[in-house]
Amino acid sequence: MSLRRALGVLPDDRETVMTVRKVMAFLDGHKGDPVVAQRIARVTGLPLDRIELVVEALVGARVLDCDGDPGREDCTYSPDSILDLEVRRFFRVSDAAESGLYRKVDRFRGRFGAGM
Repeated sequence: MSLRRALGVLPDDRETVMTVRKVMAFLDGHKGDPVVAQRIARVTGLPLDRIELVVEALVGARVLDCDGDPGREDCTYSPDSILDLEVRRFFRVSDAAESGLYRKVDRFRGRFGAGM
């Protein structure tokens, strides 16, 4: 069980990291509930294909407990203490990276104007 392993098989771009972040935030609030990609897409507003990609990676890394197909309702998110710590760290790191990006954008706009 490792979120790091799941992130390692996914593309390393901001959109994917944002998708993982939103999916993990959803799952964190629905521990023990069935994981349904269509429901996550509807709630988060993200494209279904990106969510399915992330869910498949989470299943492959055993972040999700699955008895069968990842697309069906037989997968759940029930983290142990180690996985929970790893997820909390992921949220802290992604929050810091996102706020750093916004600071840089604000600094750029301050120097060169918002019209660019």
